[in-house]
Amino acid sequence: MVEVITDVHLVQASQRLGVVIDSADTGQFTSFEYVWRKHHITENQYKKSLDFYTLNPSLLDSIYENVLNNLSKQKAELLAKKHLK
Repeated sequence: MVEVITDVHLVQASQRLGVVIDSADTGQFTSFEYVWRKHHITENQYKKSLDFYTLNPSLLDSIYENVLNNLSKQKAELLAKKHLK
């Protein structure tokens, strides 16, 4: 679930910035459909899982701690690549 939520947040950020995440996307899939395909889940499965974790805040808090760690690592990697150019 950590990886899925991480990707969901990346998609949300990319939509705000107008950036395409899936370069192979032909336009027939939304960015969120890219996430569902990548993780072999359906949108309904994601929503049901999120509902479960919302009802269990301590578990959701733990997941989001890992999500934030993932996003921070990815940001650091991108900044390092940018500085190398």
